[in-house]
Amino acid sequence: MPGRRRAAASALAVVAGLGCALLVWGEVQAANVARADYPDTDMRLEGPPDGRDVVLVLGFRSRTDGRRNAVQVWRTRIAVRSAPRSHASSAGTLFVFSGGAVRGSVPEADLMARYAVAHLGVAAADVAIERHATSTRENLTLSLPWLSGARTIRIASNTAHARRARRYLRELDPELWRRLRRTRDFMPLELGPLRLALTFYDFVAGRKAARDDADASRDAVR
Repeated sequence: MPGRRRAAASALAVVAGLGCALLVWGEVQAANVARADYPDTDMRLEGPPDGRDVVLVLGFRSRTDGRRNAVQVWRTRIAVRSAPRSHASSAGTLFVFSGGAVRGSVPEADLMARYAVAHLGVAAADVAIERHATSTRENLTLSLPWLSGARTIRIASNTAHARRARRYLRELDPELWRRLRRTRDFMPLELGPLRLALTFYDFVAGRKAARDDADASRDAVR
């Protein structure tokens, strides 16, 4: 019996050690991803001097009952803490929420914008809503009316998804990409094991998006 207990304790210690190692690995990877695909300092541009600092908030599917979920709340919080002014509702920052009604009848953008105004102190006058996007690329293309006049641009989402959106923006409009500034989408140990789950989700979503793009390209040349 004592031998079995020692074996069980040893096995538990190994599992715990592997879990900690995986968590640390995920944090390191997320920290690296959070810094990737931004323009170098000497490449940065600013838009019109009278333009606003725009934070584009990417939508996420709502709950099956149409209510907002934890990921939507988290992305909205990332947006607000990434605002370049000391107060999120200052005149210099415009929050553009993008996302259609992929699940439920209420657009994702509306759910997230309501949370920002009701709970995070964002002024309704500093909110713009894009209600039709159903993909990350559409988040960007349908938000161009606000991005094109922006002084600076920030993209708020979970870390790996935000990186994919930055890559898309560079493909869509390299000049707008050069207006990008850092978003605070990574804070150490903020999500714990959930970060690994989201990283895996974004990896799968990114692979699917790449396949869809490849299929569309093949169809276009037929």
